[in-house]
Amino acid sequence: MPRLSDEVEAAHLMGAEFADLEGLPADAAPVRAFDQTRSKWSRSPPGLGGWAGGGNGSSAMGSALWAVGVRINDALLRFQVRSPRAVILMLALLKFSITTSGTLLMIPMLRLIEDDICHKHYRLPHSETIPEMKCKVDPVQKDMAWLFGWQSLLGAIINMLVAFPYGILSDRIGRKAVLLLAYFGTVLTFSWAPLMLSFFPEANIYFLFVGMVFGVIGGGIVVMFNNVYAIAADISTEKDRASNFVYLSVGAVLGGLIGPVTAGYLMEQYGPWLPIKLVFLFTPPIFLICALLPETLRVKAGDGPQTPQVPLAHAVRDSFANGLRELQQSMSILRNRNILLCLVPSLLASALHASHSSTLSQYVSKHFGWTLAQTSFLLSPLSFLHLGILFILPWLSKVLTNPRGRFRCSGFGKDALLAKGSYLMIALGGFIEGCSWEIVVFLAGLSVTTFGSASWPLVRAMITEFVDQAHTSRLYALISMVDTLGSPLGGPALAWTFTVGLEKKGPWRGLPWFYVSLLAGLTWAALSLVTEPRKKGAIQLESHDEDVSGRNYDPEAVEGR
Repeated sequence: MPRLSDEVEAAHLMGAEFADLEGLPADAAPVRAFDQTRSKWSRSPPGLGGWAGGGNGSSAMGSALWAVGVRINDALLRFQVRSPRAVILMLALLKFSITTSGTLLMIPMLRLIEDDICHKHYRLPHSETIPEMKCKVDPVQKDMAWLFGWQSLLGAIINMLVAFPYGILSDRIGRKAVLLLAYFGTVLTFSWAPLMLSFFPEANIYFLFVGMVFGVIGGGIVVMFNNVYAIAADISTEKDRASNFVYLSVGAVLGGLIGPVTAGYLMEQYGPWLPIKLVFLFTPPIFLICALLPETLRVKAGDGPQTPQVPLAHAVRDSFANGLRELQQSMSILRNRNILLCLVPSLLASALHASHSSTLSQYVSKHFGWTLAQTSFLLSPLSFLHLGILFILPWLSKVLTNPRGRFRCSGFGKDALLAKGSYLMIALGGFIEGCSWEIVVFLAGLSVTTFGSASWPLVRAMITEFVDQAHTSRLYALISMVDTLGSPLGGPALAWTFTVGLEKKGPWRGLPWFYVSLLAGLTWAALSLVTEPRKKGAIQLESHDEDVSGRNYDPEAVEGR
């Protein structure tokens, strides 16, 4: 299953100016941005040269795929969006579609996996139906917890191996090509589990892990979301970057609102397979949305002759080799004490994410007697709270940064204060959840935790202040790798706390949430030690230099308002 995280990414970045909705680029902007007669995506990518034909095996196949991609891209060129506003709206639609399909898939897959483990536990043929409540016995739930724990660890390791190389590849051949490749790998990943459970129900359940290997193709959902935000950043100025990110967040939140409700209703009426089939119907439209996006990677003009053309497979291989060297060079940023402290949330992010995805549904289903379909209805009210946060944060930002107000925070100070407050809310909510013996109390704790849902993007805004703009993408890749290093603190640790709670009963059953509360408290302590960086010059995401041009985007197009 694809891992969906950061569903309110960058909501924290909203400054006071977003209160007037000034951020989104206007349609009145000149349409010179994408007026090339032929997409530069079909030309030689910068730094790696073109992807020519030739070669054997994977090289020839890669070249053929690239040629097909170029033909499709050229055929759709006349339909590609051509204004910054349209690009942002298309990206928001893309995030909505991906989030909706992911939430449609998550709970039905949990139910199918639970049913498979349950049949093996009772040693019954899969043709015989077992009531769901008979699957809530401790042995079945323990096996489920450990399965998801090791699955999240394996997925994190794969993300660590591919995130940085594909980040380098995206900076060299373009966002769009890597975006399409990443979604192709994502489709293969989420297709494996339902296909295996459908055609090979007697196979060992741990063969589900084979599907995670497909994440090597394109980097999966993590690389895809990284490129979505890279495209948004490419077409944004410093002033409108925050509000553009907010529109992407709204798309994700709306997907998180509609997906779980739809999945829960369809599961109760028709079983788990119908929502899974709907997920596959989302695949062609998502590919089409990606194809209609322009290439926005900016390249320096006049850097000399292009490098010789190489096969696609060679380009990817070289990117992985170069990625290792550049990662070693990027380690120098860790000498900054503040950056190390800001990486603590990344180290613990896996646990905080896993606790409110599969662990949440399994915990409520086991201890409060809900079906998994019913637990899906919990996620939609949380999305309403997420939307509320999106509307509250601009007002908070305005209050905190008002030079005549009480707080008079800088932009960094505002982000730091909101981040620390968010982790305090997560710690408090986790403690309430751990102490709850009634579903009403648990839901109250869950609501408190939701008020900290913007914590991770807030930290991302903080840590970005400590590095040069040229190293931002590498910093984000490094953050993903730190997240992976902390993955044992996520899935496996939560599986252990869940099983201990099942074995010891009583107050111990809330151990997963006490653990989450402890991690959030430690994160708050680390962020409290971060000091504000010295004032830097304004970060300009656009350029007026004559030697800079977009591969399929002209920065002048955002200057027309």
